[in-house]
Amino acid sequence: MCGILGIYNISSDESFDREKFKSALLTMIHRGPDSNQIQVFGKNSILGHVRLSIIDLSDENAQPLQIDNRYWIVYNGEIYNYIELRNELIDSGCTFRTTGDTEVILRAYQYWGKDCVSRFNGMWAFAIYDSLECTLFCSRDRFGIKPFYYTIVNGQLIFSSEIKGIILYFPQLKVPNYSIISNYCRKSIGAQTSETWFENIYRLEPAHSLTVNSDGLESCRYWDYPKKIQHGITFSKAVNTYRELLTDSIRLRMRSDVPVGFTLSSGIDSSSIVCLLKNKFSGNKNTYTASFSKTSFHKSEKQNFKQDITINEPDLVRKLTKNLDLKSHIIEIDYRYYLDELKKIIRHLESGHGSPAIFPLDQILQEAAKDVTVVLEGQGADELLGGYINDVYPIYLVELIKKFRLSKAIHEFAVFRKTYSMKMAIMLYVRQSDLSLLKKLYYRISGIETFFTGRLRKFKEISDYPRKPIGFDDRINAHLYKAHTGTLVDLLHYGDAIPMSHSLESRQPFMDYRLVEFVFTLPFIFKIQNGKGKFIHREAMRGIVPEDIIDNPVKLGFDSPLSELFTLEGEGTALSVLLSDKCISRGLFSKEALIKAFKQQREQKKNHSRLLFRLLSVELWFREFIDPM
Repeated sequence: MCGILGIYNISSDESFDREKFKSALLTMIHRGPDSNQIQVFGKNSILGHVRLSIIDLSDENAQPLQIDNRYWIVYNGEIYNYIELRNELIDSGCTFRTTGDTEVILRAYQYWGKDCVSRFNGMWAFAIYDSLECTLFCSRDRFGIKPFYYTIVNGQLIFSSEIKGIILYFPQLKVPNYSIISNYCRKSIGAQTSETWFENIYRLEPAHSLTVNSDGLESCRYWDYPKKIQHGITFSKAVNTYRELLTDSIRLRMRSDVPVGFTLSSGIDSSSIVCLLKNKFSGNKNTYTASFSKTSFHKSEKQNFKQDITINEPDLVRKLTKNLDLKSHIIEIDYRYYLDELKKIIRHLESGHGSPAIFPLDQILQEAAKDVTVVLEGQGADELLGGYINDVYPIYLVELIKKFRLSKAIHEFAVFRKTYSMKMAIMLYVRQSDLSLLKKLYYRISGIETFFTGRLRKFKEISDYPRKPIGFDDRINAHLYKAHTGTLVDLLHYGDAIPMSHSLESRQPFMDYRLVEFVFTLPFIFKIQNGKGKFIHREAMRGIVPEDIIDNPVKLGFDSPLSELFTLEGEGTALSVLLSDKCISRGLFSKEALIKAFKQQREQKKNHSRLLFRLLSVELWFREFIDPM
């Protein structure tokens, strides 16, 4: 887990400013505190790398790493099946001088060419420079777990793990992308798009490779999701296969030469990871859980549910970790310095983010970094298995009716209504629909347009789900495809940036491509049953995970209580920032709408906390990246 930076002269003969490049590289030192190196290839290319040592900690694995004095690589990520690939390559006649995964990538590229990426099981963003052919081959993992930013300036391609290095080397790129910012303000659009908050700086899309030479850039997609259902598979066979794939995914992701820990909630995803590892822990047994004050949540922040619910996880986590003989770290989330902490998080995100979970996650991982260098997390299960049940349930009911399973549909509707708000489910369904008229009506009813002025007033909508689900023979899978290639990619943005800000590597067992491919071939009825999502996962975990966790229908997001933070007044509060002369003078937000919103917030007449959180994030981003230093 590291940071990469590079420049390639496509049509320029400009020399590289090595000192400036070094300064740009060191803006990512948190990604790689163990070492940093630069390699220059005349006027053709320059590569830089900051290293966080995880596997094979020897200096032999420092990067840029080369083989045969021809192929050079800078790489961020982990190839979990590197041992199996290494053995396969050795059997084919390849030799190795290291025992890490970086050299495996280079030998795989040398042996299989660009198709090598289809053999990798892991997360990655890398660039391989062929010093003989003077070409650059870049790739990003299937799901976009690791970031890869790039742009072209005056005939020079520059790429990086973070935008900070790019805008330090080319400061003329510090230009706001108002289109993306407008979409973020209204509908939380984030890293699922190829555009960033900076004009003309882009993300390489997930599952894409990029070849660069003197003729320019050529991008191609090297992997896609299965679209056809295995109609002949039995549920019992599917359960066994699912369990085997998840277990093997966890086994691979436990490969590490540094301590490994676990983020843990009371939900089934992270609980399954630690339960499947029962009696297989070696050395470190640390888990990390957020704890919130029971009175900190406004009722509207639990509006997905029909009844008010208690949001408190520590007791369940303590019970589970005691049974598994794990060391539980319960971190009480501290909001006293919210504004200062949010500024720091936005600096690492290089944008805002729609999820307030970024704040508690930052505090959890700050604590974890005291003990471990790698954490396993449950990210990705919901989007794969229909875990956000209130999003997918209306589609599920329609599919049952279309298949004339009316009694089943009536039963499922009744079960769903016992826990969840049908009103919120319908609102989410409308928001996710492709009907522009319904969306315009939603924006008008919400009153959100009154907040924006100037360059944010003109709003050209960008889809939450940039990839169209074409060719699927199952509508639920088509919906999950949109979530997996849309909102999940946005969540993975902070899932990389926040751990990396603490020099931590985050690993996601539910994002093993073998598991994803298998689940996408299963009928929707295997994923949703009896008012719950993740049906196959729940059944696969019976006898492994405690029953009270398996059968709990409530899906709680990893959220944070925002409401009270937007009722505070005085210096150093969100109100003081958003109503400051500096913020209002930008001409982006309506002062009158903000004053009204804060008043309604204090009087608990309407909860604007999510919107105010996004607007606050925008203002802090401008102060961090755009305002003169």
